[in-house]
Amino acid sequence: MQSPGNFQGKEGIPYRTLGKTGEKVSMVGLGGFHIVKKNSEDESIKIVRTAIDNGINFMDNCWDYNNGISEIRMGKALRDGYRQKAFLMTKIDV
Repeated sequence: MQSPGNFQGKEGIPYRTLGKTGEKVSMVGLGGFHIVKKNSEDESIKIVRTAIDNGINFMDNCWDYNNGISEIRMGKALRDGYRQKAFLMTKIDV
């Protein structure tokens, strides 16, 4: 039995309502740090878009990941209508 606020999203990915925001986000997210490691820019974009196409809409990033390259690549991946399909969280280390 699902709890209130939990439901199945696209491709069977479980989603939750994020706090009081009302936003529906996938319980599985994609972190920006790893999209750069050993991946070309094209591969990074493909990773992000494949995740979104398969139901993952929660993206996490930080300017400090890979000296800003992670945010730049994720930004490129979210072009062409993908930004409207993603809930993007970012942060800064102080």
